[in-house]
Amino acid sequence: MGVARDVEKRLEGMVEGFFARVFRSGLQPVEIGKRILREMEEGRTVSVNKIYAPNEFRVSMGAEDYVRFGPMEAGLTREFSELIIDQAKTNRWNLMGLPRISFQEVERMGKGQFNVEASLAADSNQQMPRASTREPNQQDLSATRAVSSLTADRLGMANERKAELVVLDERGEAKDRISITKAPVSVGRMSTNDIVLSDSNVSRRHAELRNDGGRWTVADLGSTNGTLVNGKLAKEHQLNDGDKITFGTSELMFKSSASGGA
Repeated sequence: MGVARDVEKRLEGMVEGFFARVFRSGLQPVEIGKRILREMEEGRTVSVNKIYAPNEFRVSMGAEDYVRFGPMEAGLTREFSELIIDQAKTNRWNLMGLPRISFQEVERMGKGQFNVEASLAADSNQQMPRASTREPNQQDLSATRAVSSLTADRLGMANERKAELVVLDERGEAKDRISITKAPVSVGRMSTNDIVLSDSNVSRRHAELRNDGGRWTVADLGSTNGTLVNGKLAKEHQLNDGDKITFGTSELMFKSSASGGA
């Protein structure tokens, strides 16, 4: 509760003084700040031994609010960046780079309406994990859909393991393993996916792994570059043990104890 109150006080401080005179009505900076913190919480992903939180945020708003925010964009960006860094430090989350906040106008949005999209973005001197998963739900592990195999073992989820995706490197060798514990499993570039691929050739929501009566399938979700299974373009394909799935330039091997099943 102490941390929550500190965050609330800081956000409220953002609309004091000059900001308060500018933002008398319509969308308030405090609303955006709260949403950014929520997106950080919900967008956490896990590599083998680190928890990553989103560091890139795209804020969409209507024309009237966008005009009001324009003169204050630099100051708000600085405030939000400090807030993001403080939140990451408090929770011991890792950021792949410095916070990035951008504002954009969306015609269909009215006064007071807004949306925040979050993602992980690496600085030029940082290396993103090739594949990561959302942080397990510690209160309800049964709700967790995909985790690194090491995390599954650490949390005692080995018996819940339905199938695995082996992350392959450029030489086709195993680099990491992701345990699939529940279906469906979303795959894509956005941090809200169950499996997050740091690949610019992967769409935000690229594909989905599904299980129907023990039969696993991969279904493309209308991605820009398509999904390949064993080198062939596939809209929807039933998976067998050893099948290689390509999303963008990322290749993963499907592993299951039963041929075509979990």
